[in-house]
Amino acid sequence: MRMRRLILAAALLIAHHHTGIAQAGITQDRPPRLPTRDVDVTYLLPTPAGAAHQRLRYSAASRLLRLDPPGAGLRVVIDFATQRMFTVNDADHSVIEMAAPASWMPALNGAHTTRRDADQVSGLPCTNWETTDSEGHAVLICLTEDGVMLRAARGERVLVIATELRHAPQAASVFAVPRNYRRLAPPPVRGAQ
Repeated sequence: MRMRRLILAAALLIAHHHTGIAQAGITQDRPPRLPTRDVDVTYLLPTPAGAAHQRLRYSAASRLLRLDPPGAGLRVVIDFATQRMFTVNDADHSVIEMAAPASWMPALNGAHTTRRDADQVSGLPCTNWETTDSEGHAVLICLTEDGVMLRAARGERVLVIATELRHAPQAASVFAVPRNYRRLAPPPVRGAQ
């Protein structure tokens, strides 16, 4: 159950980027589809057993996102330009490459969003947007003007909340996928024939 919750939180961190089609800044009816500048964010993921931390880094020029889920040695890199996703396991020196889920691609999903109120998370201003998650539940996502998610909540339950945010250039090496790692086949997709 904990892993499923962490995966859901990771999906929200990435999937919030598909909720709108505006190029930069929040418009009246649509949030930004991706952060408009480089960012490094640490999130807290409350769990029944305590809490976990997750780090997200994004390069606006390269349209690359790196997600470091809780636990050591695993990272996910998403290339929004090529629509590819890489799961890199440093512990066993392996990489799984696959097409990024369509719902995570900004231009491919037109999820409905409704602008709500202005808010503040960790001392930073943001705007609440109501949308639905991949399971069809109503979710409230608070985004900064430049498209960084600061909090996601389902009802009264906070799924993720930003605890640190730094706008700084992100080096290409942050998103590098080691060429010498073993390439593994992606896991089978449920329901595929």
